[in-house]
Amino acid sequence: MAAPAVKAAGGWPILALSLRSAVRRLPGLTQVRWSRYGPEYKDPRIDKEYYRKPLAELTEEEKYEQELRKTQLIKAAPAAKTSSVFEDPVISKFTNMMMKGGNKVLARSLMMQTLEAVKRKQFEKYHAASAEEQATIERNPYVIFHQALQNCEPVIGLVPILRGGHFYQVPVPLADRRRRFLAMKWMIKECREKKHRRMLMPEKLSHELLEAYHNQGPVIKKKHDMHKMAEANRALAHYRWW
Repeated sequence: MAAPAVKAAGGWPILALSLRSAVRRLPGLTQVRWSRYGPEYKDPRIDKEYYRKPLAELTEEEKYEQELRKTQLIKAAPAAKTSSVFEDPVISKFTNMMMKGGNKVLARSLMMQTLEAVKRKQFEKYHAASAEEQATIERNPYVIFHQALQNCEPVIGLVPILRGGHFYQVPVPLADRRRRFLAMKWMIKECREKKHRRMLMPEKLSHELLEAYHNQGPVIKKKHDMHKMAEANRALAHYRWW
């Protein structure tokens, strides 16, 4: 009784290989692993410029493609992607870094309240200023947010490198993603640790953004301190080998 069972068990891999080769030879079948969508489903279009283009400026091919997509099967877009004209990848990244415990609804609410507070403060300043000064006051909170983060981005950073049993802080140029990450990290850390216990997060964050927009505040000072340390350690730059 045991011998036929062993023979049957040994034949299962051969049967699986034969079935797999037979499926590959079939012309109309496509194997899809770990996907809930078949090969007939098309990828979604999440490009904002694709939807912003007026209908009168579309070519015949683009019009035909839009008409064809009305009858095609489209995959669901990822939860983190959107085609909204108000979507901003930098603000989304900042919201994710500010989030705690996976509570993204609260993080988005704080971010929207921060932008609203920035706009309110700028409009109060705008109405209290003279006619000549009103032309120089920026009221768009998105422009202020991006400019504030750009002012906080360091150009040179320090990397610990082991040489002769000692770690040396070697100055190295930073990539764009690293610069943006450090600016966001410093901004969030400053708002959390140096915030008064009676002050809400949107008020503190809006204050720090406006300070950084004018190249002032503790975050700008932290960037200058890093540049000064890199300048002081420039004699160790030859330890960088990559």
